Amino acid sequence: MSQPRYRLYPKYKDSGVDWLGEIPGHWGVKRLQYICALNPHKSDIANLPHSTEVSFLPMEKIGTDGAFLLDEKRTIEQAWQDYTYFRDKDVAVAKITPCFENGKGAMFEGLINGIGFGTTELHILRANKDTDPKFVFYLTRSHPFRHQGTAMMYGAAGQKRVPEEFLENFTTGLPPLPEQRTIATFLDRQTARLDALIAEYRRLVELLQERRAALISHAVTQGLDPDVLLKGTGISWLGEIPAHWKTKCLKYAAAINADVLPEDTHPDYALAVCRRDFFPCNSDLW
Repeated sequence: MSQPRYRLYPKYKDSGVDWLGEIPGHWGVKRLQYICALNPHKSDIANLPHSTEVSFLPMEKIGTDGAFLLDEKRTIEQAWQDYTYFRDKDVAVAKITPCFENGKGAMFEGLINGIGFGTTELHILRANKDTDPKFVFYLTRSHPFRHQGTAMMYGAAGQKRVPEEFLENFTTGLPPLPEQRTIATFLDRQTARLDALIAEYRRLVELLQERRAALISHAVTQGLDPDVLLKGTGISWLGEIPAHWKTKCLKYAAAINADVLPEDTHPDYALAVCRRDFFPCNSDLW
């Protein structure tokens, strides 16, 4: 799929941010802390009954593609003490390695009663009234955000985390709200097309892998001659084999759990029929 063509803006300006460079002249330059509330406090739901059901998301229910699975729930009382709070339209970013580098995160929608709790290994960003949440979501999935966040990680190996200070000070270009929404809608459409292509290619790979397995299986069970005379083996899974072949237990054709094969067994053929119980008797592979 060809890259979409982007129209040039009539005027650009220096953003004053090294990684950002020039931005459209009518855009602003803002730190995330001025366009989002970071890790908002639970106090704004403190007046709700403790028995209120909410969605619950451990890290394994959050994908690397923005997807998330809402199949768990808890009450506010069960989740209040030990878990991270968020609500519909909040953006989550995994803070711990390797989840952050792998892109784990989401913009939440469809939470039970609009509220969720989850793993403590999340940073939560809540867009303010002048910022589109989906725009923020895509910003957190951008290469500069991930690259710079990775560089800012601290902690012991295997337990490194992105500090909240990185999110507070991450500086980006910010278009007016209507343009943010236009950009987010464009990215929704383009990423959906790319996701569909990825799914098609994955299915193609699966079909090719199946074809590869079938090709190997046919070659080592019936040979390469489509007109060869066949005979029954009496082995249910094997069926018929070429009439000039014989069946043979693998232990008589290869040394099991050893570093060497019998001298009369070709190693490539032994690999191809690993876990088969036959070999052709008249073959230059012997």
